[in-house]
Amino acid sequence: MLSKTDNQLLTRTGPGTPTGELFRRYWIPALCSDELDQDGKPKRVKLLGEDLIAFRDSHGEVGLMDEACPHRGTSLYYGINNGCGLTCMYHGWKFDVDGHCVDIPSEPTDKLKKSIKLKSYPIHEQNGIIWTYMGPKEKMPPVPNFYWMKLPQENLMAERVWQDCNYLQVIENDLDFVHAAFLHKALINQDIQENVLCTDLGINPDHPLVKNPPVKQAVQDTNYGKRCVAVGIGDEVNNAYMEIHYIFPFYSYPPRFAGEDGMFHAFIPRDDESTWSWDIQFAHHNPIDVETQHIRRGLLVDENHRKLRNVENDYEQDQTLMKTLNFSGIRGIATQDHAATESMGTIVDRSTEHLGTSDLPIIHMRKMLLDTVNDLQEGKDPLTLENQSLQTLLSEGLYAPKEKSWQEAFPLKERFDKSSNVMK
Repeated sequence: MLSKTDNQLLTRTGPGTPTGELFRRYWIPALCSDELDQDGKPKRVKLLGEDLIAFRDSHGEVGLMDEACPHRGTSLYYGINNGCGLTCMYHGWKFDVDGHCVDIPSEPTDKLKKSIKLKSYPIHEQNGIIWTYMGPKEKMPPVPNFYWMKLPQENLMAERVWQDCNYLQVIENDLDFVHAAFLHKALINQDIQENVLCTDLGINPDHPLVKNPPVKQAVQDTNYGKRCVAVGIGDEVNNAYMEIHYIFPFYSYPPRFAGEDGMFHAFIPRDDESTWSWDIQFAHHNPIDVETQHIRRGLLVDENHRKLRNVENDYEQDQTLMKTLNFSGIRGIATQDHAATESMGTIVDRSTEHLGTSDLPIIHMRKMLLDTVNDLQEGKDPLTLENQSLQTLLSEGLYAPKEKSWQEAFPLKERFDKSSNVMK
């Protein structure tokens, strides 16, 4: 469990908070490229408690800046996007993608214009995703080069969804091997398409993630964060060895085996009571089946990326379905996760929980976050993610004889070892 003080420390991420300042030291996926049209309507984006506005100018460049016009506070969401800038509808103040004021027609001279700079954040656009960095410019790290970023665009599928709970609940769920054996369990074996983990009902009961709760677990320190290992039943002679990669501070690769399409997650605080949950699905060697993957995830959303299956309609839980076809009675493996984490409340009181041995990865992740937040407050820089490591990292489960230890069967690759000289 966490003390109430530590729980509050980790779950508050707005401007000026210790954890918020930590998160601002890393690159953040902000929105999908196709959400912004050249000279099109601006888009509201809330990140780390900040109300921001995004737009794509006449040259195709993206700006991300404060939503409020610095003149009198009118929302720039209602502004006019043309002529390489965003113009406030109230008095015509105009800003470029870097937040510079380029026109103040309401003033007789340019004197005031030269002193106006709207807070804006740097942008990196790649693979159909717009990234931003919200921390001190002098501390800006390289843009992360994750494995999936080198794949052809047709091999990728990205979904951004508004999740109604604190980010920490979402990360904890993603590092939890054991919940898959219950929440995501299908009660029948289904014909599942090649390369796909499951259907919208869930994971087949003979899959290692579901067959037996993998309570034998270990956590290793790495140069990117934590490698979480679980051992489950494979077949009569083999164990199944699975891994989750927690990439500090809010990215992850959930478990996968050879032949299954990969998944990458980013869980970005929208504010303290909601999260932007990013699902990046990728196929290694062929175009991804977007429709099939979208259906199995079950994330039906409105124009604001809010779920249509939500707490207001009980996530469309079906009691008959629960008795005959799947454990949860909810369709969509991601919707199942959202239902579990959102039903905890927006911010869980971790001082009242009762953790078990299956919660080992969560315990390690929390300690790493707490230690780093405390170190940052003392002036120590947080972990720098090394692209030489990130570009080859992904989850790769395997089967090996039961008589082998997990260290023998599934060792950490040397290039990811925290003490390795490879990255130095």
